[in-house]
Amino acid sequence: MAIFTVHLPPEGAARPDKIVFLRDSFSTPAFIFGPLWLLWKRAWIAALGWSLLLAAISAFGVSFMLPKLATSFLALAAALVLGFEGDRILAWSLQRRGYVEGDLVNADSEEEAEMVYFGRLRAFSPETLPSESRA
Repeated sequence: MAIFTVHLPPEGAARPDKIVFLRDSFSTPAFIFGPLWLLWKRAWIAALGWSLLLAAISAFGVSFMLPKLATSFLALAAALVLGFEGDRILAWSLQRRGYVEGDLVNADSEEEAEMVYFGRLRAFSPETLPSESRA
């Protein structure tokens, strides 16, 4: 089982297809592809910042004449951080666009997380309550 965070869109665009589910775990694509993964996920500012970080690591290695292996280890460490924290960076990017973290769901896949979340909403909606409890 994994934990998914549920990010709800801004009030004006409260459509179920705009709700975003982010798996809170290590992201192999983020680790391997780095800024390209952030661009794919439409986290533009984060992608720019991450690219600048990688350029700074490279410039740091060149300016201090570090061995290429040491610079590679620094870049690998940055990739590991993105792998572990990529979903939190995406959540930050969504928050900047007005999304709100609304719930946590335990599920094996994103599809199951959607079913659990929307099933939970349906179970607690006023239409499903008995008529005597609505008054």
